[in-house]
Amino acid sequence: MKRTYLVLAASALTCAALAGCSEGGGGSAKDAADAKVCVDQYATATVIDDLLAGIKSGLKGAMADGLKLDVQNPNADAATEQTLAQKFISGGCDVIVPVGTSASQLMATATRDIPIVFAASSTPVEAKLVASMDKPGGNVTGVADVIDPVPDIDAMTKLIPGLHKVGLIWKLGDPAGDAQAAKVRKHLDEIGIGYVTATISNGSDITQAAQSLVGKVDAIEIPGDTTTISAVEGLMKVADDANIPVYGGTSEAVDAGGVISSSYDYKVVGEEVAKVVLKVIDGADPATTPVVVPETGGFDLNLTKLKALGIKVPAEIRDAALTTR
Repeated sequence: MKRTYLVLAASALTCAALAGCSEGGGGSAKDAADAKVCVDQYATATVIDDLLAGIKSGLKGAMADGLKLDVQNPNADAATEQTLAQKFISGGCDVIVPVGTSASQLMATATRDIPIVFAASSTPVEAKLVASMDKPGGNVTGVADVIDPVPDIDAMTKLIPGLHKVGLIWKLGDPAGDAQAAKVRKHLDEIGIGYVTATISNGSDITQAAQSLVGKVDAIEIPGDTTTISAVEGLMKVADDANIPVYGGTSEAVDAGGVISSSYDYKVVGEEVAKVVLKVIDGADPATTPVVVPETGGFDLNLTKLKALGIKVPAEIRDAALTTR
């Protein structure tokens, strides 16, 4: 989650499917020693383990004073998720911490009364978890693992001296993809590098979109929407055949053969979640508690692919790598 495979597909769940929906807001102070924090970790993954370690580290002092931490893993099963939501609502949870967008949407649908502090949703506004990052407006706030594409572009210029033109592939109309692509285009304009866009409407379009860039660009940047990432293997096949490096997206894209992407240290993300949880327990209203966006900790770097492409890695890029492969 940055491994944004924490960025999980939205579930169309309604209050009718979940008992216990209610109206209201948060903001009542509570002694941390008497508080209960309930975590829906959603699934099993290494980055979630790191996230949970950070949450536990951040809550360690409060837990020593008596705060109760209840961590549940529904293993991404929809029926189990619904049961867990009901359990949290009726089980005396003072704050609910769902991991990822899907779990956060479910919990936000289930209760408008219990404060929710989401962990690692990259698109909280687009997913309608909050009205805005500065003023969430309801019972939900949290920590967003939004990936800034600018560091990827800057790293690209160091890895490819004389970079002339970049190809951009994203799903047109996707709120996250459109927003990220706009950031990329703005930064490329600022640093004087050209670009060619190749938008898609669904995953099956990605091969054709990638083929349209061959011979026109020196590298391809993925702004990072879910549809594009889910079809990234089709993009990589075309890019590999043409020896075009692929940048950005998420760690999933790097796993599939991309060369670099900005990344989070998810223990740090978890520690930020703990800070927000403690604020809410202390009486902060989620409606007016801004969503926290931590700084990315470095890069996820594919040294194997870079070597295969004949790209030399400057020491400053290598030193900024959180993970390598």
